[in-house]
Amino acid sequence: MRRYLRLTFCLYGGLVLGQTEFGGIIMDADEKVPLEFVHVFNRKHSTISNTDGRFLLKTSLDTVLFFRNGYEKKALSLKALKDTIYLEKKVVALDEVVVTNAKTILQKIKDSINSNYLLTPHTETFFIRALLRKNDTLVRLQDMTGTLLRKTSIYGNGLEMEKKDYQVELAEMRQLGIIRDVYGVYFELPSLYNIFGEFMRLNAMGPEFDVIEKPYENSEEIRVEFNSLPSEDRIITKGHYIINGKDNAILSFEVNNQKAISNTKPSLDKYSHFLKGSSSMYFKEDVEKGLYYLHRAKRTFSLEVKTEKHPAPDVYEIEITLYTPDSFGNEKVKSNVNEHKDIFMLKHPYNEAYWQEQSWLPVTEEIKEFIQTIGKGTSGLKTKGNMN
Repeated sequence: MRRYLRLTFCLYGGLVLGQTEFGGIIMDADEKVPLEFVHVFNRKHSTISNTDGRFLLKTSLDTVLFFRNGYEKKALSLKALKDTIYLEKKVVALDEVVVTNAKTILQKIKDSINSNYLLTPHTETFFIRALLRKNDTLVRLQDMTGTLLRKTSIYGNGLEMEKKDYQVELAEMRQLGIIRDVYGVYFELPSLYNIFGEFMRLNAMGPEFDVIEKPYENSEEIRVEFNSLPSEDRIITKGHYIINGKDNAILSFEVNNQKAISNTKPSLDKYSHFLKGSSSMYFKEDVEKGLYYLHRAKRTFSLEVKTEKHPAPDVYEIEITLYTPDSFGNEKVKSNVNEHKDIFMLKHPYNEAYWQEQSWLPVTEEIKEFIQTIGKGTSGLKTKGNMN
């Protein structure tokens, strides 16, 4: 059963004259856990934190801001920076919690589309990180940067997705990983078209959900939580929006989907079925234009896979991260890749100097270890990549 509102929404490191490079870990002040997707920025430079909570920024300015939806924004001078930065959650006005009609919220969002989003073609710079894990072990890495020409920020007012809605001029790519496992199985990754298109699907509320509205104290922002009711497909869905109560724009969206636990295991020799998935999307307002765009996002998807040759099933997890440093551009884009092809099948030269310097999204400790050890202990496995 489809339970989503298809709003279909649509740095470098090293030494540079006059700039200071700094990094650290960003943590939740209460839970003391690393915070991913914190926007670290000032008027000239920006980056985001990775899954370890780590960030790296080079800037010529003295003040840096740290922000993630649902947390209090923090501004620090370079002199005040420490190795660990703690962010405080915004306080929810518990005495104002109300059960909400989901249709009312969704209609408000739909009614504000024309005033909140750009519905004509424009360009964006992007950074994509794609990871594939097999049985909790990283087996593929792919980072890409470039320029995207998209038809519209959202699909409303009768606009439908078409084959050429996304045109990509790839600038840099690094790619490394195992092609096939010891049983000859190749796990297909999504295409660029699929990545950009799926990030615009906002799984949302409907009649199959319990919905609770929680305004934040001293803020126009509203947290809207939703939980799915029991259903035939046995998929449990829960998550929340953060909405700007002033203009009804979505500021962030997080959802988790998980198949209900079953004690029975498939007896088939060959099968593939969904285990769990999640999406996190954070929108940013361009102050000059007064319009919103998808600024950073992450999607995960886990499958249990069994073939006739496997003695036991394997669990594959895809993790895709998107970061959009700039939007609403009008550059000319000349497509130099097949936007509908499995991204691991794309070819592009490796620029070692660029990847040693970039800091839009720092690599994690897991990725560092993977890059260092790939090829070792992989007897019988075929690897590919433009890094070797």
